[in-house]
Amino acid sequence: MRVLIVEDEALIAWMLADSLEGAGHEVVGPAATMAEALALCEGAPPPELAVLDVNLADGGSGVDVARALLERWGVPSIFASAQAMDARRAEGVALGCIRKPYAAQTVQRSVEVAREVMGGGRPGAVPAGFELFRAAG
Repeated sequence: MRVLIVEDEALIAWMLADSLEGAGHEVVGPAATMAEALALCEGAPPPELAVLDVNLADGGSGVDVARALLERWGVPSIFASAQAMDARRAEGVALGCIRKPYAAQTVQRSVEVAREVMGGGRPGAVPAGFELFRAAG
C-alpha cells in the first residue's frame, strides 16, 4: 500500500517510515506541513492512505490535511496523535486514530485494519492504541 506520512517530528517520521517500509508498504514523504503533504500528491500517483499527526510544526492542522486529501484525491487518513480529543472531533475525515506514544506493530496493524475497511470488509482485531472511527458498510 502507498502511504503518505505527515509528521513534523523528524525522529517519529523516520520511525513511521521505517516501520511501514519494513512491513512492505511504499512510503510517500514524510511531510512536516500541509503544503509539503499536498505537494507530494500533486503530479504523482496519490497515496492510498495517509498517516497524519494532528498538530503540525507550522501551526497547521493534520485535520485540514486529511480533509484536503479526502476532497481532492479521495485519500482516507489515520491520525497518529496524542491529541485524541481533537482527532475524535474530526472523525468524519479519518478512519481512526493511533494514540501516541505507539509501537511500530500498532501502526502496522492499524494500516492493515484500514486496508480491510477501505476494501469494504470487516476488520479483524483492532490493535490496542488504535481507535477505529468507522467500519465498513
